[in-house]
Amino acid sequence: MSNTFNNDFIIQFWGVRGNLPVPGLETIRYGGNTCCTTLHIANKYWLIFDAGSGIKRFAEYLSESGIKPLSAKLFISHPHWDHINALPYFDPLYVKGNELEILIGNDGSMPVEQLVFGQMHYPHFPITLKELSATLTFRQLQTESFEMDDIKIQTIRLNHPGFCLGYRIQYQDKSFCYITDNELPLRNSPDFSQAQEDALIQFIDKTDVLLIDTAYFDEEYKVRIGWGHACVSQVVDIADRANVERLCLYHHCPHQKDNDIDLKLSTAQSLLKSKHSKTECLAPREGEKLIIR
Repeated sequence: MSNTFNNDFIIQFWGVRGNLPVPGLETIRYGGNTCCTTLHIANKYWLIFDAGSGIKRFAEYLSESGIKPLSAKLFISHPHWDHINALPYFDPLYVKGNELEILIGNDGSMPVEQLVFGQMHYPHFPITLKELSATLTFRQLQTESFEMDDIKIQTIRLNHPGFCLGYRIQYQDKSFCYITDNELPLRNSPDFSQAQEDALIQFIDKTDVLLIDTAYFDEEYKVRIGWGHACVSQVVDIADRANVERLCLYHHCPHQKDNDIDLKLSTAQSLLKSKHSKTECLAPREGEKLIIR
């Protein structure tokens, strides 16, 4: 790795699925791992978003690249199992000298440590939190804005069962938004909130990259209202109105194969074209990188 610091955002995708991993021949192109994305800023700062099964692939990358010691921030959207279940298998946790700060929204119902590592309690896991060798710190988040060095972090409460947060990361003139597990109710729905929609559009306004839950096709959403996830047309509309530069479809349902995601992508791109939108749409694959210079 070069020691010359620049201002690049390097976004890499380690898992793009939701709910549970789906290995198999029909999920090879996009990958079958659940949510984990990293943001490497200025060749210096490591930010990790969620700890689904994709975080194991990130650990393998760190080992193969000889990146040590690791100092990173892990932003967890919420403690549903598919967003934390591979954290006990994240190898850097077992290496002395590594430092990991875990940041997560919390309604105050239990300590942050228990939210994240309760899954390691006996009899469900053979190793306890106390046996991890890395230095761990925890930060409880609400809807807020704060800074770490020169990086500005903003959070927003999302429309999902439980306490779920979205993140906006700003560094100099670059920004990245991570919005997963967020339902966007239809305008004719009694659950629709103009204030909530306006707040989200303002939050993601003109971001370079928006990574957002696009779990459903529109027809699928009609029978899954209230489940806490969004469909293609809603996501496209929000991204276009917010003048997002790059829209990345994320958190694909387990039953959707590679061909389904292809169709989801082409549908989104066609909708954007019909709106004469300047927003570019992608469906990231495991291992894929986006570099924002």
